[in-house]
Amino acid sequence: MIATGLMTVSFQNLGIWIPIERDRGVLKRYRGTPMPKWVWFAGKVIMVVAIGIAETALLLAVAVALFDLDLPATAAKWFTFGWVAMLGVTACTLCGIAISSLARTARSGSAVVTPVSLVLQFISGVFFVFTDLPTWMQQVAALFPLKWMCQGLRAVFLPESFGAQEPGGSFELGRVALVLALWCVIGLALCLTTFRWTTKRDG
Repeated sequence: MIATGLMTVSFQNLGIWIPIERDRGVLKRYRGTPMPKWVWFAGKVIMVVAIGIAETALLLAVAVALFDLDLPATAAKWFTFGWVAMLGVTACTLCGIAISSLARTARSGSAVVTPVSLVLQFISGVFFVFTDLPTWMQQVAALFPLKWMCQGLRAVFLPESFGAQEPGGSFELGRVALVLALWCVIGLALCLTTFRWTTKRDG
């Protein structure tokens, strides 16, 4: 749930709201100001990080208070929590900015992003035990960041012995880091090549 929450505040949130700002001419007006363009992106990143921290803290508080969740007991576990969350949010933020260019109007942003987000949640081990899903579904999920975010966070909150139940026979934290880092690179490349400040009708 932490993983899907982080994906929602980054990928889904940006993928829906950026087309709205573009359609209303907010991005076009901003581009006409002397303020550097990176400031706008930095603002989006800060917003995602702030909401992500607040949401994660709330989820942990509810889980501890109502569901007897045991918080990580070692610094190593918290370190893993930190880098999985950081790489996951970075990848999802960049992909959210990139996918925002697919929406032609403000209304179509939700129609483009929400189905992708929902499908990834259902096939990535958020609502169902990942190994109970069909093999082909697991293979599709393994192509995207959410599956690896969930797997990395399971390594934080579940005993080490549970790693044997993962498809790879362990939590594979090295592969988790590699795949999430790769998606950061892919997301950045897509942002640089696809992001638009104006709608097609504005030129």
